[in-house]
Amino acid sequence: MQFNKSYNRQEFVNFLRDSFLPDDFQHIETPVKLHTQTKYTGSVTKLGACPSLDLVVYEIQHHSKNDARVGLSKEAFRVLADEWEDRALVIFVPEESASNYRFSLITVDLDMTDTSKLNKRYSNPRRYSYYLGTGIATHTPVQFLIQKGRVANEEDLKNRFSVEVLTKAFYNELSDWYAWAVRIVRFPNKIDDSYDDDKFNAEATIRLVTRLIFVWFLKQKHLIPDEFFDEKYIADNLLNSFEPNAIVNLFGKSEESCYYKAILQNLFFAMLNSPITPEDKDTISERRFRNGRSDYDNNKLMRYESMFANPALFVELANKTVPFLNGGLFDCLDDKDNGNYVDGFSDREAVQRALIVPDYLFFGDTVGKNIDLSEWYGDASKKKVSASGIIDILKRYNFTVEENTPYDQEVSLDPELLGKVFENLLASYNPETKTTARKQTGSFYTPREIVQYMVDESIIAHLNKTVGKDLEPEYRKLVSYTDEILNLTQEQKSSIINALYDCKVLDPACGSGAFPMGILQQMVHILSELDPSNEMWEELILNKAIQESDDKDIQLTQDEKEEKRRDIERSFNESLNHPDYARKLYLIENCIYGVDIQPIAIQISKLRFFISLVVDQKANSNPVENFGIRPLPNLEAKFVAANSLIGLKKNNSLFVTNIIDIEEQLQKANHKIFSAKTYKTKRKYREILKTLRREMVEELAEIEIISNDQIEQLASWDMFDQNSFASFFDPEWMFGVSTGFDIVIGNPPYIQLQLNGGELGKMYEDSGFQSFTSTGDIYCLFYERGHQLLKADGHLCYITSNKWMRAAYGEKLRTFLASKTNPLLLIDFAGVKVFESATVDTNILLFEKAKNAHHTICAATSKQNRDSLKNLSVFVQQQGTFCDFSGGDSWVIMTPIEQSIKRKIEAVGVPLKDWDIQINYGIKTGYNDAFIITSTKRDEILANCKTEEERSRTDEIIRPILRGRDIKRYGYEWANLYLIATFPARHYNIDSFPAVKEYLLSFAYDSLLENGNDWVAKNYLVEFCKQKLEQTGQEIIINGKYVLDPQGHKEKSRKRTNNKWFETQDSISYWEDFSRPKIIWKRIGSILRFSYDESGAFGLDSTCIATGAHIPYICCILNSLMGHYLLKDSPKTGTGDLLVSVQAINPVKVPYSEESEKRLTALLQKNLSQDQISIDEDVNRIVFSSYGLSKEEIDYVTFFVRQSQQSLL
Repeated sequence: MQFNKSYNRQEFVNFLRDSFLPDDFQHIETPVKLHTQTKYTGSVTKLGACPSLDLVVYEIQHHSKNDARVGLSKEAFRVLADEWEDRALVIFVPEESASNYRFSLITVDLDMTDTSKLNKRYSNPRRYSYYLGTGIATHTPVQFLIQKGRVANEEDLKNRFSVEVLTKAFYNELSDWYAWAVRIVRFPNKIDDSYDDDKFNAEATIRLVTRLIFVWFLKQKHLIPDEFFDEKYIADNLLNSFEPNAIVNLFGKSEESCYYKAILQNLFFAMLNSPITPEDKDTISERRFRNGRSDYDNNKLMRYESMFANPALFVELANKTVPFLNGGLFDCLDDKDNGNYVDGFSDREAVQRALIVPDYLFFGDTVGKNIDLSEWYGDASKKKVSASGIIDILKRYNFTVEENTPYDQEVSLDPELLGKVFENLLASYNPETKTTARKQTGSFYTPREIVQYMVDESIIAHLNKTVGKDLEPEYRKLVSYTDEILNLTQEQKSSIINALYDCKVLDPACGSGAFPMGILQQMVHILSELDPSNEMWEELILNKAIQESDDKDIQLTQDEKEEKRRDIERSFNESLNHPDYARKLYLIENCIYGVDIQPIAIQISKLRFFISLVVDQKANSNPVENFGIRPLPNLEAKFVAANSLIGLKKNNSLFVTNIIDIEEQLQKANHKIFSAKTYKTKRKYREILKTLRREMVEELAEIEIISNDQIEQLASWDMFDQNSFASFFDPEWMFGVSTGFDIVIGNPPYIQLQLNGGELGKMYEDSGFQSFTSTGDIYCLFYERGHQLLKADGHLCYITSNKWMRAAYGEKLRTFLASKTNPLLLIDFAGVKVFESATVDTNILLFEKAKNAHHTICAATSKQNRDSLKNLSVFVQQQGTFCDFSGGDSWVIMTPIEQSIKRKIEAVGVPLKDWDIQINYGIKTGYNDAFIITSTKRDEILANCKTEEERSRTDEIIRPILRGRDIKRYGYEWANLYLIATFPARHYNIDSFPAVKEYLLSFAYDSLLENGNDWVAKNYLVEFCKQKLEQTGQEIIINGKYVLDPQGHKEKSRKRTNNKWFETQDSISYWEDFSRPKIIWKRIGSILRFSYDESGAFGLDSTCIATGAHIPYICCILNSLMGHYLLKDSPKTGTGDLLVSVQAINPVKVPYSEESEKRLTALLQKNLSQDQISIDEDVNRIVFSSYGLSKEEIDYVTFFVRQSQQSLL
């Protein structure tokens, strides 16, 4: 099958039958009747079916001229629903020409309650497509559709159309290239500082990669010449002596960096960032090579002319294809006046010598062979890696310039890739220390489905508040990609459109822009549903412009008013742009804002937004018209690099009455900056903005609204500086937003405040956060800061770690949220992995800045319903329950039956911390190999005692020991192990136990021999054993040499304490409790077992014990199904095991009944005396009765415990 040719039905059916689908595919061509009116679909033909995959195959002929992906998808979803099919392969073929077509896997969830034959309902629609045909790269479809052979099963079919699988394959290749390249490249930075390269190379290499990928997306719209990426063409026609992989000496390939300097840097800074013609002229003269010394700081002029064999051809190629993009997108970051060459775009010899990005990094299928990347990854399997040139990697994959949505995904690399590449590569780079962290290869990049859900719920909450809650069912139709009919009047549609226009959205930790882009996509989708022709949207934008023009304070000239009107008309002109262009442009200008502390993250966010605008412009071949590409807006006032947690402490609004004139001028200048189409205009208003801000700072200093140090911060902030971030964030100063945001949304970072000696915590402890605690996490502060940034009745939606819901450090945050917000929605993803490369459990919280209504809709996922992530909206509707969160106690999500059980537990139970019991840890020896001995060794030590008195004393301190693994339910299986119980609290004299001393000074003999340390065992055994047992934490040195273990690590003594060498590590002042009747249990594990012991055995530190009153009774309670249920919210380890220590046992509420205690104690004795006879049924019945549970509640507890893997019952 040749995927780069026009569609032919018979050839495609042959491919499906002979190569792709299982053998049971049956080819039968049948016309399909359309039951609903369609806009794009002309005809549908069923081409066959595959019973083993429960799959049908359709061909859809359509007349969509612009490949209306969303519209065509919806019509295909409707075909499946009407045919009562939930999975199909569909070939979408344009009626006018079959040269390009889409091959899609489409799935829907059918509403099985819908028995009507007309307009059947469906949900969770998904379309995954390959774009095939003439001129399309075929590496990806050949790899996934042909080379992998026939589809084996449903999972295999899904993976063949998986964007995630494709993206991962690409990232793996790119990651290897990056790990290789970052060790080789050198960017100049400060020429006189030879040590700063290592600090900035990682970030500079990431910037290079993302710029190159962005250019590759532009190439998909034919806006970049293919010749710039053709090694042979470059060697034959453009550059002198271009041989990227030539071996030049004994050390290998040359470090010549001609390609990066001459081709890529000129493309980035002097083509995409330079107009083709002078302003208001049509002469193609602006792009040229720099001449003379006077233009050294003009980064819009090309460099490296001497490297070209034919410089004129290079300029000619650019001027035939490459548009001017504006927007500061490819501003060179060099500060040449101050000698800081971040990009190194210069003809200076010193800079050129310092800039090393060798040509061989770009071209060649396997140019890097046997590269050892094991240290970078922390993975021994990466010792021999082959890396391709990055251009060759890019050529192997299909790219699409349009961002995918969860509902419609092309099996290509889309612009979200910029975000994923950035987030993942950045995970191997520490921006705080400017060093690499090589063992990290992933990051918390929020999955599309999660972003989409959070965006949808935030927009719906906003519309509920601003337009009316009675229309919520219609809002939900709007955000879905189904074809349900909207029941909205024209007036209601207008109200929704106005509400979107007025909605201001902020992501305070935007990273690479996933949430701002998700907001933009969904708002565009809603506008297209409400106003397909764009008439209402255009009228709104024109009216807003007229209102602004008539505003006496803003004072636009007549020419400015007329230009503004013409500019709006050009934006909506569908001969120049697709309809979504005007939707996106004005939503970006009016609604969307992003902040991140990392400047490079802000640059990536801008790139994604620029691509989203480029994709909806209709390119032409006229360079005078900039190839039909309108210069992109300037986003400096939309995305800023700043510390969003630190705000200004103000006595009033910055823009008070006596400086209102400056505010209005700033507003006008910000708008002009956003829409400036020429470099000259941008430079003019850039200077105006700087002047106005200086004037504002001077006025603020005079009227003392903010402190002097904050005045300094305001004065030093430069919105156009792409290399630094502001130490504060003030939306009024930076965005002109003074009344707050309607929506704050995002995935803030998860960093413990106590890391690095509490350095991060110290930064924020005096910032006035009510939720601050030194043991907490930075995301907690983002919740509170987000609340500050909202306007009254605004909405915040975050996905964060869920530890704040139950952990002690979250108590202040829980109190804050309960008292200051109205929590609307809480989803706990406990046990379900949301982030691919993170083990952290997460939650989604949506709250309103309003009084708590104590009516939060909640849902909790689990391992049993992990598929809930695929359609969270339906999951919450089906599984959601209402909870009342009123204070700082743990926020636990419970269903109605769980709430009923909880009420009954609280009505009769008393926390075990209020019972007369003591709970203690088992014994920590510090070195079990010495202090835990077998019965044989015990007998040997006793036999070595010289007197009966010594034997008696020695026998007293060698006691039976139980490990966690020995514990069973009610009883235990002792492994005949003993503890040498030399507790510091007993103040023993080791010389009173000579046989024990002799053993402790010789215990390591056999292990030393096994480890190859014969010289120690035979000559220095006593010295080694004593050093090993010393409690100093020091390395062991014998005869001036370190002693090594089998792994080559230096042997160390036990950790530092004040105890003596022969004593256990912990003092164990409660040692007598082990001799009393006790409950003993394994402290960490997934299986709960509680043993009753009267023998006086000790427990190792892997156990806990409880002593005191009612011990047999409590043991039975804890071993029951109800006991296991009571412990379900115990703290967990990172692997999901329960931590059943004092903190878990103390809160357990147990009812007391004298009659129940008698019966349970008798059952326990029966179990112990009759070889552990089963008493479970009787125990469970008595315990359930003690709590007064109904049959339904008993069944629920039983099912829950048996499914939770906390028990083997």
